[in-house]
Amino acid sequence: MLDSVKEWLSKNSKAQEIATRLLLVAPLFFLTHAFSWNLLRDWTTNLIIQGNALLETHLVRLSPTSFSVGGHFFQVAVACTSIDALIGSLSLVYDRRKSLLKFFGFFLVYSVIIQVINLLRLILGFFAFDHGVSWKIAHEIPSGGFLFIWFIWLLWYRGWVSFRLHTGKRRKEI
Repeated sequence: MLDSVKEWLSKNSKAQEIATRLLLVAPLFFLTHAFSWNLLRDWTTNLIIQGNALLETHLVRLSPTSFSVGGHFFQVAVACTSIDALIGSLSLVYDRRKSLLKFFGFFLVYSVIIQVINLLRLILGFFAFDHGVSWKIAHEIPSGGFLFIWFIWLLWYRGWVSFRLHTGKRRKEI
């Protein structure tokens, strides 16, 4: 079976490109976890606390990267910053047809948008948690939804999926 996959990939350059790009996601993702990202974690913690202060959520800072909410301790980890998924997505968003300068410009804007969405998700999640919503509903489900929507957007951005409304005739209902 492995030989047939190799043969199919060698004949299909688009499939080969997709496979290569997807295979690079995991190493890039795990590479980010080789670093502590203390400055980014501290910055994320600051923004979570400041955002929640605007919402009058009761967060208490405990360290540069930790705080408590309602007596529960939280540590801002690398994954909380979304830097792992952001760096992991490099191979999916890179466009060989554009200059490196244009790509870096795109990646900067893309990174800011992802970070803003992620911070809003975190701020609103801690707000909800402080107001009695369970951790799973306030944080885990929105986190999974955020990553899923991001992945679908990446597939769309690469042109690997399209979202077109069906324009054919509707079936008659009985």
